[in-house]
Amino acid sequence: MAAGNINLLNLDFDTIKESFKAYLKNQDTFKDYDFEGSNMSVLLDLLAYNTYLNSFYTNMVASEMFLDTAQLRDSLISHAKELNYLPRSFKSSEAVINISVNAGNLTITSLTMPKGTTFTTKVDNKTFSFATDSNIVLFGSGGVFSANNVSIYEGEYITESFVVDESTTTQRFVISNGTVDTSTIIVTVIEDNGATSLTYSYASSLFNLNDQSQVFFLQPAENEKYEIIFGDNVTGRKPKNGATIVVEYRDSSGELPNGAYKFTSDGPIDGYSDVTVTTVTKAIGGSVSESLESIRFNAPRHFSTQERAITPSDYETLLKTNYPEIQAVSAYGGEQADPPQYGRVFVSIDIKNVDGIPQSKVVEYTNFLTRRAPVSIEPVFVSPDPLNLYIESLVRYDTALTDLSPNDITTIVISAINSFNSNSLSDFKKTFRFSRLVNAIDTAHPSIVSNETRVKAIRKIQPVINELKNYTINFDQALFVTNDTVEPTVSSSVFFYNSSRTIIVDDGAGTIKIVGASDPSRTSITDIGTVDYGTGRITLQNFRVSDYLGTAIKIYARINSDDIFSIKNSIITISEEDLAISSIASKNTPDNGTSTSTGTSA
Repeated sequence: MAAGNINLLNLDFDTIKESFKAYLKNQDTFKDYDFEGSNMSVLLDLLAYNTYLNSFYTNMVASEMFLDTAQLRDSLISHAKELNYLPRSFKSSEAVINISVNAGNLTITSLTMPKGTTFTTKVDNKTFSFATDSNIVLFGSGGVFSANNVSIYEGEYITESFVVDESTTTQRFVISNGTVDTSTIIVTVIEDNGATSLTYSYASSLFNLNDQSQVFFLQPAENEKYEIIFGDNVTGRKPKNGATIVVEYRDSSGELPNGAYKFTSDGPIDGYSDVTVTTVTKAIGGSVSESLESIRFNAPRHFSTQERAITPSDYETLLKTNYPEIQAVSAYGGEQADPPQYGRVFVSIDIKNVDGIPQSKVVEYTNFLTRRAPVSIEPVFVSPDPLNLYIESLVRYDTALTDLSPNDITTIVISAINSFNSNSLSDFKKTFRFSRLVNAIDTAHPSIVSNETRVKAIRKIQPVINELKNYTINFDQALFVTNDTVEPTVSSSVFFYNSSRTIIVDDGAGTIKIVGASDPSRTSITDIGTVDYGTGRITLQNFRVSDYLGTAIKIYARINSDDIFSIKNSIITISEEDLAISSIASKNTPDNGTSTSTGTSA
């Protein structure tokens, strides 16, 4: 598209200048003019620069006007503010410890550890300070006093103050520290020359507020800071003119202290220095302020929940928005449980670098959701249920394209599978796509020409030795039915039954039996359960083992589809211990290096 030979679509500097030249050359006045090495060339440079800068500025202004395209943090924050979304601040790491003080004083019955009592730890040779957030009383006898399961938080407590000046119409109360943990903000309003001291609490909505409600609001400010807002004597009490606003909060180092596990007391407790600290839960939960992409994703979804937990997706959005330590979350209604449990919502959480969910976090998350859920609905937290995959792959590569050994190629393929696991799996409600795994193996190295890959799903059980018990193993999807005794639908890792090395297999007709681990005929020692091939549900009855190898018995199943999905609290994952990768070197392959792959998830 052009207007008088001026290109309006391509707005880079050189194109703009050439468009100007072409336009002027078509004018009779400048028909034979030399535009190179003349004063006219300088003028054209100025015009081109001006046009280019204007186009760039206009494009940036247009981009910053929308949540989806804004690049500047302050612009994105402004759009999020319109959706009543408060971006996450820095968050302090939390550790749980037991404290014991040997006072040697038989006349007292308790000791008091005040708020702000500090403990020191190191992570990567960097020192961090943790502190209590409330007064703790230690009880005991015989001169020894203790407190168990005490939560301590990383960071320093800081106090700022402001004076209300109604003559300044643009007065703002902006917290000066950009690394504030906003969940720790305490606001005290001192009025009448110190005669009145009022504690204001944080409000996230206008619900149930009146002119006497002692609340403050938070909103994001420029430069990654936060601003405190008070009511207007209609919704929320407004501090009097001349009042002193005292703001106390905890300054945080973000995620750096995560993983700290050894703590020492910084000083005496209630005057006694013989202090022993034992770690119950290592430091977790520390995080930096919310990233731009996270704000872009969460703001509209937070707006749709309206701070209420009604649907399962509401539970997921609220938890991920407010707790950055949560890596993945899945919520589902009690009607989906087996058996159904109406009136409950089940929530499964995967926390970064933590196995399971610490009880302190369960209590915190439950309290958070209970305030936002209907009275009749009970949130119940359940542990993630890993659905592991067993990957067996024979990889062929062309030796004309590389000097690497088969072991080298195998190592490269394993690395590619680990990356595939990290990028495509290891989360709730993910689907394993067999074709994408095959492609990841094929493209792991240019010399790879094909792979033959098979996949099985794995569930694990941890029986109590020599104890009769029933087990239900659910793969939640249809299984591939076969009468193959060498590769049955269901099999297991080795365990000991009546001191014999055995495994379990199915017979292709729905019966699970125990057979000798080295018995090629698969002769049944005893029938032990059933399998429903349509649902993937396996039941073991009166199952008793005398021992097993490793930390659990692995139950393998051949899934009926190339693609494997996870539901409810399942997380599909691939572990290196479940990889059986081998590589074969070949020369002058018929496809001349063209990659081809065959395989099946069954």
